[in-house]
Amino acid sequence: MDNQITPITFTKKNTNSKFNDFKASHVGIRTTKYNEIIKWYEENLDFRIIRKWMVGDIQLAFIAPPNDNDFIIEIICYDSNEKSNEGIKLGYNHLSFSVQNLDETIEELTKREIPIERSFSVPIIGLRVAFISDTFGNTIEFCEEIR
Repeated sequence: MDNQITPITFTKKNTNSKFNDFKASHVGIRTTKYNEIIKWYEENLDFRIIRKWMVGDIQLAFIAPPNDNDFIIEIICYDSNEKSNEGIKLGYNHLSFSVQNLDETIEELTKREIPIERSFSVPIIGLRVAFISDTFGNTIEFCEEIR
């Protein structure tokens, strides 16, 4: 095969899937350098700060590309004290999909014998969330707007 440029072509959408409402939402990145990572994205890639908040001792932020409101990076910052971060993997943390009905998504995942690791509401950002892991241990989040 030659090294030719080939555009990406998608197969037909599976509109019959029980998961046909999945929309890419965000990717989570863990760090111990909250201000530094946000500053890097702002100064080097022109990202915008969408929201900052705290959950206990964890600092979080949503940042977005300069001209795209359809993708977010969630910054998750644990205490910068190295001793308190032992065992915490920094870098990629999770992939998130927004869904229309989290209860229906959880029900379908359960039918498929995919365990729900945790599920809770985050009122400060207006979301209900649930987490699973794929067969390789990668965390996947599903989120629904609180109505």
